[in-house]
Amino acid sequence: MSDLARLLTWAEESLAGPGGILLMTDYDGTLTPIVDDPADAVLAEQTREDLARLARSPRAHVALDGLIYAGCHGLEIEGPNLLFRHPDALAQQGMLGAVGDVLIRRAPSVSGMRVETKGLAVAVHYRHVAADEIRRVEIELARAIQEQGSLLKIFHGSKVIEVLPQVAWTKGECAQWIQERLRPSLPEPAFWLYLGDDWTDEHAFEVLSGQALTIRVGDVVPASKAAYRLNDVSEVHQLLALLADGVTVESRA
Repeated sequence: MSDLARLLTWAEESLAGPGGILLMTDYDGTLTPIVDDPADAVLAEQTREDLARLARSPRAHVALDGLIYAGCHGLEIEGPNLLFRHPDALAQQGMLGAVGDVLIRRAPSVSGMRVETKGLAVAVHYRHVAADEIRRVEIELARAIQEQGSLLKIFHGSKVIEVLPQVAWTKGECAQWIQERLRPSLPEPAFWLYLGDDWTDEHAFEVLSGQALTIRVGDVVPASKAAYRLNDVSEVHQLLALLADGVTVESRA
């Protein structure tokens, strides 16, 4: 039996009984396919509707009156009655902004290089940079950080390098922070799912081991900490559709 079949069976059984669901998921690569331009990673209409149905459902199943958004690897969280900005990250925001400004000025010197400033992070995209020019992207990034005298974290993603504050905080701590604040309003037994496709989601898979159904999307990462794997975004959509349909049926019963 595939992991998708196991998860679909689990969802059907879980929705048939009492309890709540807490769904936590990455965005691009999980809810949407990876695209050349991150700005084009638009949520499919059906997926948007499935998430909306989950968020609108009675609290008998979903302990949310709306969606919670986490950004910059969990350094900022916002949702109904929730607002968090990691204080140590905020203290380094000025340095990040300065690095971002330098990179924006230098980006035109490397064809295809694009810089995205996110407040508590800076993303340097090189998907459209020629292979023999990628080294120049790394050099410009190193120079920008060195000029600011900054000790910042650097993450290498899918054709992107992200610069983040030097803070002991990952997606795992972010997920736990959200869970701890929602647990009192989530009916027991609470079913918790975490889906992600990036190597940084491995932090959450490890932290949530034994607490949540951890689901890796896409190619298998060597020694992934996730308990389950879905092949691609389309399988994520199948799982979300079943969850949304099951909650909707329950709310009408």
